[in-house]
Amino acid sequence: MEREFEQLGNKNSFWQQGSRILLAVSGGADSFVLLRLMEKMRIKYDFFIGVAHINHQLRPSSTKEAQDLAQYCQEHAIAFYERKWEDVPHAGVEEAARTFRYAFFEELMQDYYFDTLMTAHHADDQLETMLMKMIRDGQLKNAMGIKMRQAFAGGKLIRPLLSFSKEEIYSYASLENLPYFEDESNYYLDVQRNRLRQQVVPLLKSENPQILAHFQQFSQQLIWAEEIIEEKARKWCSEYLTEQEATISFAVKDFLILPKRERYFTLQYLAQKIKREYDVSISEDNLQKIVKLLGEDKAQWQLDIAAGWRVVKMYEKLTIGKKISNHSAKTFHFKVGESGFLSENEWLAIVPITEKVNLPEKVKLWSEISQPLALNFPNEVIIRKRVDGDRIQLTKSLRKKVSRILIDKKVPNDIREKTWVITDVNNHVLAVLSIAFSYLSIAVETDKIHYRLLYKYQ
Repeated sequence: MEREFEQLGNKNSFWQQGSRILLAVSGGADSFVLLRLMEKMRIKYDFFIGVAHINHQLRPSSTKEAQDLAQYCQEHAIAFYERKWEDVPHAGVEEAARTFRYAFFEELMQDYYFDTLMTAHHADDQLETMLMKMIRDGQLKNAMGIKMRQAFAGGKLIRPLLSFSKEEIYSYASLENLPYFEDESNYYLDVQRNRLRQQVVPLLKSENPQILAHFQQFSQQLIWAEEIIEEKARKWCSEYLTEQEATISFAVKDFLILPKRERYFTLQYLAQKIKREYDVSISEDNLQKIVKLLGEDKAQWQLDIAAGWRVVKMYEKLTIGKKISNHSAKTFHFKVGESGFLSENEWLAIVPITEKVNLPEKVKLWSEISQPLALNFPNEVIIRKRVDGDRIQLTKSLRKKVSRILIDKKVPNDIREKTWVITDVNNHVLAVLSIAFSYLSIAVETDKIHYRLLYKYQ
């Protein structure tokens, strides 16, 4: 095993002269074997090693094991770093422990200038992990299992024992007479990994002794397949995606040119990007819904996904981003001659036609709608968000629902939700801002115009 380990390390550049390598050592047979092998390699290749150990304090023997490991490192001139896990949760212990461990490893790598972290995951761990992930979610990206090498904490994370079986590791530990510890919690059958380890994996090995090698090959093939898929998705996103202020959008036609087999993986890549950059998770169920809805001939739709985020299709555009609050309860009372902001992006004034409007500096370059007002336009109006049932008198004989006007003018759903209406104090709709005015509020040619409505927006 030692010679094979050395050949593997040289072939894959696990170390070089002057490397600073941090070893994650629990004290079990696998991590002690990694420690012993790296002790021998450091003599031949002249690099530095340190040992990181977490005392999880979950077993009575944990403290004694940490002390014994510290003594071993002292006797072998190896830097030793220990941290106790004080805040153990009542549930989700396995995941919480993993998060705590890797946070400690990252801290050590940065504080003590390690360029490499090594863990003692082996071929049996790979098989167990792949089985667990396929049982849990069936995702291709997760099913690939444990990578032999990946970036970590500004350096790299390497699992140099990944091609060695548990039997080989225990055999080497026995040969070297290593003082490893056995964790009795590895045999508790209330833990899924332990059930797989004790009951399923032995059965698979009896079916085919090459099962570990086959799953390692399968893992590598999945990694390569994922890299191909990710590269294609990344290329598409770089060409067609638009990002602005926690909002991602693209033209639907650009998405639909993709073959059906690529649409799902492109959205999955996008979901991973959103998770990574905004910590927002899009479930598998919602991903499937988005793919299905995009394939249907619906002009508009929306789907709430998670954490206040929404997917919105508006005609030829799809947007993924935070929900925009509809402040429907917010109302403004304006008297003729007054002006003010309706929102950060909207400003309104009802002013005498002869009076120069003092525009705020912020709004001067915004888009503008100016509407002369009828002589009988009320002295006081209310400006509020539209509500279901609002109607406006367009002509003497035509009274129409505001919602119907918005549909006829193909106003996107999200804009409909933000549309302002102007009413008199009796709640009669005088105008749908920027869309339509009641004939009663519009000045006619024979009128002597006294006032105008000025609406600035961006």
